[in-house]
Amino acid sequence: MENLNSYLPLNSALFVEKWLKDHSILFKITKRRETKLGDYRKILGDNRHQITVNGDLNPYAFFFVFTHEVAHLKTFVQYNSKRINPHGKEWKTIFGQLLMESIAIYPEALQPYILHHAKHPKASLGADANISKYVINDVKSDQTYLEDIDFGTIFSIGKRIFKKGPKQKTRFLCVEIKSNKRYLISATSIINKL
Repeated sequence: MENLNSYLPLNSALFVEKWLKDHSILFKITKRRETKLGDYRKILGDNRHQITVNGDLNPYAFFFVFTHEVAHLKTFVQYNSKRINPHGKEWKTIFGQLLMESIAIYPEALQPYILHHAKHPKASLGADANISKYVINDVKSDQTYLEDIDFGTIFSIGKRIFKKGPKQKTRFLCVEIKSNKRYLISATSIINKL
């Protein structure tokens, strides 16, 4: 727990200990991964579980992702994950309960977003624009999000250049200028306006 405390918000270690006390856990803090923020898996042939969380997250994002993965652990133990959808109703119920139990950990300004997410959990954190924007992306005043620019605007993500297209649920259909290929890009993606 001592090593973990530097990644967590104040007073959240109590929840970590409570949630994990009855389980044998291999917990790993990883380098930044582009494709995921955290991961849960049952260690085969053993009565242990593994949770990983990216170490580059701000403390509230780290705790949020950790809570998401603990919900997978608790769902597996309670329902045997081979018979249920990984982000199905069972996981959503448990994740929502864990978020409600720990909501006071988050700053007051974030609590309404956490409350909404607890009532309507999403499988992908990026699918909830407010969670993605205010917890995961660690909002800074100089950031521009795809949802903040006008239709038809040219922008870049990394070295790739796109033109913003129409919205489709939580993403925008954008065209990469170089290849003319179309991509669905999250509304809360941080972009550089050109």
